[in-house]
Amino acid sequence: MKNLQKIKDISFIRYCFFGAFAAMIELASFYIFNQIIGVNYIIATLVAFIFSASTNYVLQKKFTFKNNYSKKHIQFAVFLMITVGGIAINTSVTIALVETLKLWPPFAKIFAILAATIYNYFMNKKITFGKLK
Repeated sequence: MKNLQKIKDISFIRYCFFGAFAAMIELASFYIFNQIIGVNYIIATLVAFIFSASTNYVLQKKFTFKNNYSKKHIQFAVFLMITVGGIAINTSVTIALVETLKLWPPFAKIFAILAATIYNYFMNKKITFGKLK
């Protein structure tokens, strides 16, 4: 039982590590699109999230959950459906914080990433990499 708990802890640490890497990609992409190129922050949010989600899928599948489900196209489709919920949360939080609290968009993005990460972790652990083994 103790070894099983150790494995779960390592898995969660990996999830956080690779999730943080994907979040850095998202934040950097958002900053480049919004602050350097001048793309509207809502569009920049969506584009950055897509970059991050694609990177995150590959890393989580290969290194965190070590999932070898043979029907990768089905699994990726499920992952993308869950990601749509994450995009909605991510975008909604960003808009709410920028429009309501007048936060600087890159700062608001950090909170949006955290909210979407919590949702994505639990949904993907249970469905994408849990039921689809």
